[in-house]
Amino acid sequence: MLGEFIAKFSPAPVYISDPTWGNHFAIFGKCGLETRQYRYYDKSTNGFDFEGMCEDLKKAPVGSHILLHTCAHNPTGADPTLEQWKVIADICKEYKLKPFFDTAYQGFVTGDLDKDGASMRYFLDQGFQMVVAQSFAKIMGLYGERIGALHIVCKDPDTAKKVES
Repeated sequence: MLGEFIAKFSPAPVYISDPTWGNHFAIFGKCGLETRQYRYYDKSTNGFDFEGMCEDLKKAPVGSHILLHTCAHNPTGADPTLEQWKVIADICKEYKLKPFFDTAYQGFVTGDLDKDGASMRYFLDQGFQMVVAQSFAKIMGLYGERIGALHIVCKDPDTAKKVES
């Protein structure tokens, strides 16, 4: 449903980390959205490829959607530090990229929902309009259920009314 919303009202490429959860490509592709990848994992260091990600995001067309894993990146488990998240936010702001947080494992990294949600809150504090998808199947241990929430953060009440319609 969100992919259809994006395709209709904000058609632009969706940038997805390399690697990622396999269904990301199918979900957005089914909605007719172009998917592209940004570098995320460096096999030589067995860790997060911060420089590669930043280089790729800077090349994304204005208005592109950037799918970001809030924490416990699936499938690598490698996450940016808060300082790196700040740089990523600066790039998104400067290049007018639209953040989309996939929040499936909040609380799994540190055991603290607040600490694991720091990246999202930082983007919110910076005034981003953005999307946040939460999987309660994992976050709340409801593994037998496919339950979650979708949040679209709007800059003002007029934009929120348009989204609600």
